[in-house]
Amino acid sequence: MAPLRTVTFDFWGTLYQNASGEEARLDVLAEALARYGYQPSRERMRAAHSAAWQVFQRAWLEERRSLTTQDWIGAMLAFLEAKLPQDVRAALCRPLEDVFLSSKGDTPVPVEGVCAVLPRLARHYRLGLISDVGLTPGRVLTELLRRDGLLACFGALTFSDDTGITKPTPEVFLRTLERLGACPAEAAHIGDLPETDVAGARAVGMRAILFLGVSNRTDGRALASAAFERYEELEALLASLP
Repeated sequence: MAPLRTVTFDFWGTLYQNASGEEARLDVLAEALARYGYQPSRERMRAAHSAAWQVFQRAWLEERRSLTTQDWIGAMLAFLEAKLPQDVRAALCRPLEDVFLSSKGDTPVPVEGVCAVLPRLARHYRLGLISDVGLTPGRVLTELLRRDGLLACFGALTFSDDTGITKPTPEVFLRTLERLGACPAEAAHIGDLPETDVAGARAVGMRAILFLGVSNRTDGRALASAAFERYEELEALLASLP
């Protein structure tokens, strides 16, 4: 392996605590449905959300592609046996996507230690972000990074809603490294999911580091080059990698 010069990160469960925004999004959709005479119970709405999320999961984990907010709306309406005009569906996309930028949704927060450690890492390594997204698109995640003073740390941001493909597809890792002017042998990827972050990084020849502080997916330790639980451990860990 070449000396480590480049580090890429996952977003959810790695840099930021996981957040769903489910209740805020159900509020947005319920308001639109009510205007057209539909008033499903909250329980029914949550069941629809679960069914729509399964559609997302299949596309993400089995087909390696990123679905759109329009896809989610379609899956919700199909489950609820409801119809909305196409222009109304299109107009719903932005408020559904922006719940974390509004007072309606809980605000995602960085994992403890991230805001202190990342600026220091950026002085020694080229940093990139490789994130699969659901209903929160890359433009919103970019704004969260900007809000928390982290955006300037990154030389490249890769989001699945921009590429149309998800991890562990090799292209998303290689494309990010190309933008950073790096090769896999001198790079490491840090993420919380063994099946996407660790497997994807190793498949292209990167070091794969498993973050256990949020998801605690200890089943990925054997496949990873290293693992850590707290961000205060990360600088020493990176320095010790062969």
